[in-house]
Amino acid sequence: MTIKCLAFDLDGTLLTSQKTIDPRTLYSIQKAMENGIHIIIASGRDKNGCKFVYEPLGLENGPHFLALVNGQIVYDFENREYDLDDVLTMEDGLKIQKICKEFKVEGIFQCGYDFYSYVSTMNRMKKKVKSFIFGEPEDYGLKAGMEHRNFINLPYEQVKLTQDINKVILVQTGNFFEKNIDALKQALSDYDVLLVGPQWIEIMPKNVSKASAIEKITKKLGISMNEVMAFGDAQNDIEMIKRVGIGVAMGNAMDEVKEAAVMVADSNDDNGIGKVIDQVLGL
Repeated sequence: MTIKCLAFDLDGTLLTSQKTIDPRTLYSIQKAMENGIHIIIASGRDKNGCKFVYEPLGLENGPHFLALVNGQIVYDFENREYDLDDVLTMEDGLKIQKICKEFKVEGIFQCGYDFYSYVSTMNRMKKKVKSFIFGEPEDYGLKAGMEHRNFINLPYEQVKLTQDINKVILVQTGNFFEKNIDALKQALSDYDVLLVGPQWIEIMPKNVSKASAIEKITKKLGISMNEVMAFGDAQNDIEMIKRVGIGVAMGNAMDEVKEAAVMVADSNDDNGIGKVIDQVLGL
């Protein structure tokens, strides 16, 4: 099987626990690029949230892509073009906000660079105390590194979102999600509900995924999905890993991701990606 394109999730995959790229992994990717391999960063992040990755890789200088917000937005570096898929509406936002209230979870509604945070008064107080004691940012770092990115309180039904919603993030404890994930998925059955981390769920419009974004990109490049190798670690990577030619789960990935994969690499802290690239591409 000839691989012509590499796709990488970021957090927990291409990035180490310290949010950096292993130098050996960076070398392997750049070697692949020198041999004509296309690169796709497929992340739940927005474009500015990926800048510290795509700049060192030099993706701006060739036919490479970003599949942003779990595939909702595709950015083509070579042609400097965006392609936007389905978004959540104001009505979707109100429905999801009601479910946040019912389940007592925080909901963060991403509208471009504006992040609207709905959380109950009691949970907002708890968050402030936790932030004070442990020094954790109340915005979970979502607005870090971008001066125009806003984090805005969203009082229940007092403020209605008039912008398109890219995705909604649900935040609660890992123990809570473990107990309530099935009930949440049932309540949110009109949407794709993805466990991205133990305390982090993302809600997307149906059938908008990293896989659908990669399929658009392969058509643009004139290659097949079988010529793509993709790496991931969480539920929002599963469809991508299933649909490409070689789907690779990281050693630190969720069990269901490993079950969907053709290969399991070493962890994101042990040059897992670089080792697989060297082995499969033989560069």
